[in-house]
Amino acid sequence: MLIAADSEGAMLRHGSSKVAMPGRTIAILPAGETVVDFGSKATLIRLSRVGALADGMDSANAADYASPDAAVAAPGKPSEALVAGIRLHAINALKAPADKPRLKMLRSADISINWVEYHGLRDRTALSPHDHADFEQGSLAIRGDFLHHLRVPWGADATQWQDDRHVEAPPASLMVIPPRVIHTTEGLGGGHHILLDVFCPPRADFLAKGWIANDTEYANT
Repeated sequence: MLIAADSEGAMLRHGSSKVAMPGRTIAILPAGETVVDFGSKATLIRLSRVGALADGMDSANAADYASPDAAVAAPGKPSEALVAGIRLHAINALKAPADKPRLKMLRSADISINWVEYHGLRDRTALSPHDHADFEQGSLAIRGDFLHHLRVPWGADATQWQDDRHVEAPPASLMVIPPRVIHTTEGLGGGHHILLDVFCPPRADFLAKGWIANDTEYANT
């Protein structure tokens, strides 16, 4: 996936096809090489699974995963794309599910994202603390400052209890939330807030409920 937070004149080229990528769009790129011309101005964010990193590259936090977390479920086989070429989705055209108005979700073969955007403060009487039993969540701050609230549930072993954490997250920061950690996030200040929630593989629970806008582009779901 390639996300354009803003863009003036950016172009994508895959094989013989060229696609203009304006701001506030998300491109799902096919396998193989895609050439990006950034134009006069563009802020682009690339999302890919670890195995798709170029030869010789490693993630900055690779040491955190030297010992796998047994709570994280192993990913299944990536879904097959039914639509060829570059697929470009305008963020403003994404429709939230009627029963989940805060969700604007897209997927690729092995990633799903939720675009969270609002102006001003989030209603502190309507936050959404929750946890995930067997997968991580990455929350990427794109615009505005955020505060992540994190809580480790109490278990029978009191020596494993931890104090709640309230972590500030400026733009261009990524919070990786482990399984079973209760979490919710709110924007700080009165400005414009954009946060991207990232899941790999795509969220099976949301797929089953029809909450991912472009799921019809894929087989084996």
